[in-house]
Amino acid sequence: MTTQQPDIDIADMLDPAAFERGYPHHVWTELRHSSPVHRCEPEGFTPFWAVTRHADIKTISTNPQLFSSTGMLDIAPKTSRVRDIPVELQPPTVLNTDPPLHREFRNLAQPYFRPRVLAELEQRVRDVTRDLLDGLAGRRDFDFVDDFVAWHPLRMISELLGIPREDEEIVLHMTNSALAVDDPEFSTETAVGSQTPDESNPMSGTRWEIFLPYLLDLVGKRRAKPTEDLASIIANGEINGEPLDDMVAVVYLLIIATAGHDTTRNALAGGMLALLDNPDQLDLLRNAPSLIKSATREIVRWSTPVAHFVRTATDDCELNGRRIRKGDPLALYYPSGNRDESVFDDPFTFRVDRDPNPHLGFGIGEHFCMGSALAQMEISVLLEEMIPRLRTVELAGEPQRIRTTHIGGVKHLPVRWQLDAATGS
Repeated sequence: MTTQQPDIDIADMLDPAAFERGYPHHVWTELRHSSPVHRCEPEGFTPFWAVTRHADIKTISTNPQLFSSTGMLDIAPKTSRVRDIPVELQPPTVLNTDPPLHREFRNLAQPYFRPRVLAELEQRVRDVTRDLLDGLAGRRDFDFVDDFVAWHPLRMISELLGIPREDEEIVLHMTNSALAVDDPEFSTETAVGSQTPDESNPMSGTRWEIFLPYLLDLVGKRRAKPTEDLASIIANGEINGEPLDDMVAVVYLLIIATAGHDTTRNALAGGMLALLDNPDQLDLLRNAPSLIKSATREIVRWSTPVAHFVRTATDDCELNGRRIRKGDPLALYYPSGNRDESVFDDPFTFRVDRDPNPHLGFGIGEHFCMGSALAQMEISVLLEEMIPRLRTVELAGEPQRIRTTHIGGVKHLPVRWQLDAATGS
């Protein structure tokens, strides 16, 4: 039976500017305690349910028959033109499909993220990490994001896709603007917003107008001359025996590039800030390197780079005492689930030795992140290579966070450090 819900101010949960101060954990904590499945009807938005408890997020994520991924993907104002193509015009992708079609999409790229492949890739991850660290060993003050961790996952995902080194900056701009659409530093809206939108073209005035030619060219090149990279697999892939059309292949490439770069970068940046804010935990890692694996999991829980995804009810149902109607969108707030007091002891404390740690930072169920093992490897290798060389480190300015409600991350992190030179190992 549906009970009357309390009146809770959710404004910060919908305001990109509020996310620049950090995730609105004060709102989510109140919702978890008072109204964990909360009906939201903010002006200018499609009404939706905010889901904030770990157990409810898990229930929805593992029941795709009742809670579908085929509707809207994130919560955004109705009038936003810089968001994705309208739902009815979106091509099917690994993000917006349900089983069995979702598994067909997933199976295209999944082989590139299997343990055997990643084991062979680990030395390359280590080489990239060392090269980037060596380039910073002589510097005292720098931006930990711009000068380091933005390039770390970018190089790896670019190499997997077969994108040449000279195009890495294009990929960086593309992945930044793909998710941080409300941030004027990252969004392509400034570049295209001065133009008069073509109302007959849903991509006019959006980031697609800029990046579509590059991705289409990549697809064309891989179809004309396939190689061994992931871009070739996608460009020449088939779903149910039918070749992917151009737009489906393009969107898949963008998803792989964005998920492989932005989320790992934001986890690495958030992890470094957590270590700076908790120097006792950095000291613990120095003295007990065996904790790096658990520290990696804690970094993902603590930073939770993806703030939410949306699922749509396919039938009337009840969830935690609330009556959900067919067609209702439900926003799953993963950072809230990762601070759920009923699951995590002392959840607002960053602990590199936290175990167990059943975090939702990579999602759960059918849409569990394909690249989670690669992301964890990148984080672990960076810690393994950086911490033994790190003499001192401290903040050298105010961190700046991304202005968007779909993801969370530190976009600028000024640090001052002393890093030992390479040992030649």
